[in-house]
Amino acid sequence: MTNKRSFLIASLVAGLAFTACQQKQTERTEHTQEITTTAVHDSIAVVTFQPDKGGWGYKINKGTHTYIEQPFIPVVVGNKPFQTEEDARKVGENIAAKLRKNPGGLPDLTRQELLDMKIAGVE
Repeated sequence: MTNKRSFLIASLVAGLAFTACQQKQTERTEHTQEITTTAVHDSIAVVTFQPDKGGWGYKINKGTHTYIEQPFIPVVVGNKPFQTEEDARKVGENIAAKLRKNPGGLPDLTRQELLDMKIAGVE
């Protein structure tokens, strides 16, 4: 009788330990999925594109949505597109970096910053 009781108690303890381990693994998996979803939702990416009228522009995507679409050089009088994809990407990355530092705000850009970046078409 004692052996049966010992076996029953050992089986019960092993079953509880297995259930506890399974629960911890599930919690860890759910937590990881939540982090992944948040990371994708909060990611900021720069995508260059060619507007219909020629030249280059950039979009800043936040998660899966376009947050900023800039088909021309900001701060410059007139709607002049970027002359090169490199210039569009350079300015887009500058704005994206500002968004990462201040996620809730709208970034600003000055003419001097464009000059410092040597953006073609900015005088």
